[in-house]
Amino acid sequence: MHTKKEIEEILDVYPKYRETLFIRGYLITDKNIDFDDTYPFYNNWNKINFGTLTNGNQLSIYYHKAQDFYRYSEQDIEIAIIGHAYNPFDFVHDENQILRDLVSQYKISKEQFFDKVNELTGIHLIVVNYKGLIFGVQDCSGMKSCYFGRVEDKIWITSHPQLVGDLCDLTMDLFVNKLVHSKPYNIGNKHLPGNMSPYKELKRLGGNTYFNYDNNFKIIRFYPVQPHAEISNQNEFDDGINKIGKIMHNNISLAALKWDKPAISLTGGTDSKTTLACANGLYDKYKYFSFHCKEPEIIDAKAAGLICEELNLKHDVYPIPDKNEDVEDFEVLKKIINHNSSYFKNTADHEIRKMITLYRLNDFDIELKSWASETARVFLERKYEVDMPVKLTERHFSIFQTRYFLTPNLLRKSDEVYKEFMNEIGLTGPLFNFEHTDLFYWEVRMGAWGTSVTSSLDFCHNVTMPINNRKLLELFLSFPHDDRKTDRVHKNVIKLYNKNIHDMDVEIKNLYFHSHRIWIEKIYYYYRTLFYKGANKKRS
Repeated sequence: MHTKKEIEEILDVYPKYRETLFIRGYLITDKNIDFDDTYPFYNNWNKINFGTLTNGNQLSIYYHKAQDFYRYSEQDIEIAIIGHAYNPFDFVHDENQILRDLVSQYKISKEQFFDKVNELTGIHLIVVNYKGLIFGVQDCSGMKSCYFGRVEDKIWITSHPQLVGDLCDLTMDLFVNKLVHSKPYNIGNKHLPGNMSPYKELKRLGGNTYFNYDNNFKIIRFYPVQPHAEISNQNEFDDGINKIGKIMHNNISLAALKWDKPAISLTGGTDSKTTLACANGLYDKYKYFSFHCKEPEIIDAKAAGLICEELNLKHDVYPIPDKNEDVEDFEVLKKIINHNSSYFKNTADHEIRKMITLYRLNDFDIELKSWASETARVFLERKYEVDMPVKLTERHFSIFQTRYFLTPNLLRKSDEVYKEFMNEIGLTGPLFNFEHTDLFYWEVRMGAWGTSVTSSLDFCHNVTMPINNRKLLELFLSFPHDDRKTDRVHKNVIKLYNKNIHDMDVEIKNLYFHSHRIWIEKIYYYYRTLFYKGANKKRS
């Protein structure tokens, strides 16, 4: 770990990298901050006033010059989008119009407001100040990083916990420090349990909840509010496939309207092929690329190349250097990247080489990724090759995150954190007919792991995800469990929108599903859950 003084000294020697410090970040606070050319802002940030709080304090939003930002005011309402959004149902890609639409719905009711929020695709935080009462909601899967809390009687809402840590001289939580320095932590998904941040003063916001501030912060669930539809016959199946394909196609169309040089990153996997198929009719609007820095990514890139060759699409492959010394100023940028990630992501050197390479690439202005799609594919059941319980316990949440080998104290503490978290966000069991494992993957796997990875990608370039739409994911979840588990839903969407991709039958085996790894994962799963006091019966 490096202190803010050490990072400041590095940036004094390498001022050209000052723009990378907390790049694409934001900060919302009622503390009056010196906003100048010194650490950590370096004249790379903008500031706007965002109304007042009920105590009369001025609220300000600071945002990095590379961060997309939109604001609208009407009567007593201040509203902003930090990031980007587009609506495939209204076919609107202008955030200013989206803000006006959100305000019109908010005037009717908060329920109508959130229903409109559910239509949006993108990666964003939407913040509202209504007569001094503040609330904020993220995109579908919580990919736009958001941490919030009170420090020194001031409110802080930010993309980067380390930014608040630096400004307020915070100390890393003792449990977090022990966890991220333990060997098992790097075997898992390298995110923190529950909605923890590196600092006790801050919490992480996640998917399907919003923070509300009225003298104190509170997390409130707004989705789901009713059961999702359940597809039970062939006509409903076909109709659902058509709806998914249309929403995906609209999202990809809107992205081509929003950005001048959009690109789709490709692998040979199911999610990637689904995105590429739904781009049919728009192929001339996009670039197509893959990158690789280790053997599985080389296999993925070759598969993507074969698919693009079949479709007569130019496919670029960006090899990532094998050695740190082959990357200019690697050690300098590694320190900045680790500081940006608040020292809990433990980013591997090959990933850092990838980030630096893509940061310097400048071949496109937005990357379309296919993340969030796996929420619909019953991933955990396939990974462990066991039927998941109807109701997960806090122990399941813990071991799905980290393999706590020989660290029982850390495991027990993680269980405690997850138990409190599950109660706080109302996720102690299935909601309506939403499977508990689906909600876990959606709100924890994507909301915690996904947001940390997306924040890392902010170092490189802007990213969007056409599948990251709440109503779209709900459509996926309306299909029968086994159809989702076998990828029948995705394969039918691919077949509908591009039969050539479907008929090529290019399949890349996920490393998670290799027999040796499955065997180890199953042993660990049973060992850690079988006799746990909260164990539940399996799905019927």
